[in-house]
Amino acid sequence: MTHEGILKKFDFLKGDLIVGKAGIKGVNSEEMLPPDPHVPEAHILHNLVRGLYKPAGKSYILSYQATESSKNYGKQIIWSDESETEFLRIEMAPPDKENDSCKKSDIEAARYNLNHNIPIGILHKIKKGHNRILGLGIITSERNDGVFIVEPYSFKETFLQPLEELKSLTKNEEINTSFLAEVVQRRGQAIFKKKLLEDSAKCAICGMDEPLLLIASHIKPWKYSSDFERLDKFNGLLLCPNHDKLFDQGLITFTDEGNVIISSFLTPKTKNKLGLTENSWTHLDEAHKKYLSWHRENCFKA
Repeated sequence: MTHEGILKKFDFLKGDLIVGKAGIKGVNSEEMLPPDPHVPEAHILHNLVRGLYKPAGKSYILSYQATESSKNYGKQIIWSDESETEFLRIEMAPPDKENDSCKKSDIEAARYNLNHNIPIGILHKIKKGHNRILGLGIITSERNDGVFIVEPYSFKETFLQPLEELKSLTKNEEINTSFLAEVVQRRGQAIFKKKLLEDSAKCAICGMDEPLLLIASHIKPWKYSSDFERLDKFNGLLLCPNHDKLFDQGLITFTDEGNVIISSFLTPKTKNKLGLTENSWTHLDEAHKKYLSWHRENCFKA
């Protein structure tokens, strides 16, 4: 409960500038931050000792302090605008000092967050003693050079509201729960498509670029996905209606490199009419691979 509350507190404090350590870790180990509406007991947001804060005895990172000085890791944050309050992506570099006794533990903890979809609180150290709360981020992938990619996350933006809350919004206590589930899914699909359109506005196979016709197709279907996976943009591809139907039915899939694999169930005539060839290709990121592996194993009709 404490750590969940701390993450919600990061979400609530997004945009705030905290000067000094007292607002982040308290005065000392005996006078930490007091209980508040978010966290039920004394706590700290970050220990300010190293970039990655891993609570004692835990397997995960709770928060991260991005420090961009040339003496440390250099540029890490890709901002969405010049105000430097909203980030698009953080390239979170793990510890790199040879004699760092916590290096291995920190990296393993970051991987734990990645594999279990656990968000982290983000602080940006602007200068000594000045930290801005950037809200929450979630680790979406680990690059070959060991850098972890962190993207924005917020509890406030989640579409998975409790059914009782949705009931109150509709002011109809008799509303069917299957209808509520459909409302949740529709809202989620809208958020999901918006994320995909921000990266590309055309069909991944044929290049058709009419936004109204493009479909945000889940690689790992909605019903089999976790809450995070349902909104993870790497679990999706923008496809035209024809290619979305083929992908959904498992008649096409992709290699990790982005090459189209065509099911033997499709006749040469059908493939020709749909403009499908084994040379069809689309750009994919590393984070797509785990979802495509699932699709090849569970959906594709070889």
